Amino acid sequence: MWRIGIVDDDEVVLKELSSKISSTWRSAKVYTFSTAESFLESDEDLDLVVLDVMLPDGNGYELCELIKESNPKTRVVLLTVLGDDESVLKGFEVGADDYVVKPFNPDVLIARIKRFLERNKKNLYDFGDLKVDLSGGCVYVKGKRVYLPKREFETLVYLVENKGQVISRERLLEVVWGDEEVSPRAVDTAIKRLRKAIEEDPNRPRYIKTVWGIGYVFVGGEES
Repeated sequence: MWRIGIVDDDEVVLKELSSKISSTWRSAKVYTFSTAESFLESDEDLDLVVLDVMLPDGNGYELCELIKESNPKTRVVLLTVLGDDESVLKGFEVGADDYVVKPFNPDVLIARIKRFLERNKKNLYDFGDLKVDLSGGCVYVKGKRVYLPKREFETLVYLVENKGQVISRERLLEVVWGDEEVSPRAVDTAIKRLRKAIEEDPNRPRYIKTVWGIGYVFVGGEES
């Protein structure tokens, strides 16, 4: 599920783009903001932001820098009437991934957004409420970043990459712990901590199931 923000003081742009994005990606969540302040007050973790440069209470260039500093993986598409070379270059200098000049063709903008989302998708596993970002080494649960220790993150990644396959404790020890001499119980401890971090109810897990006597299987939140 993509999470896309639109920051623009033009209500027509907000309505038109929001509708266009929602019809293109039916599972996408679209957040609209008419001011820089309302955007900054939001704590949503977004995959992409369409950002107007000339906001009534802020500078889009500065806002773009803040977005990239807090989450470099968030794509930013600047949307503005400023089409001169100096303005475009400044946009890229502050970290924008693309620059679209108003008036614009909504279909062309959607095509640009799609290109970035597809590029992100190669390194992103999306299971609805749970996202695992391989390139950024991040895990998100319901849009909130969850910080996992190295071993737990690597355990989760291996299970995710082998979704639907039962993975033995011995295999997880070999892949995640390598030559380190630890008990197979280390795997059980890592799984227990993982469940506390990503499961709504760790005692009734949706993502990581136990296969008694063998190991674990990642099922992607599917009900069984």
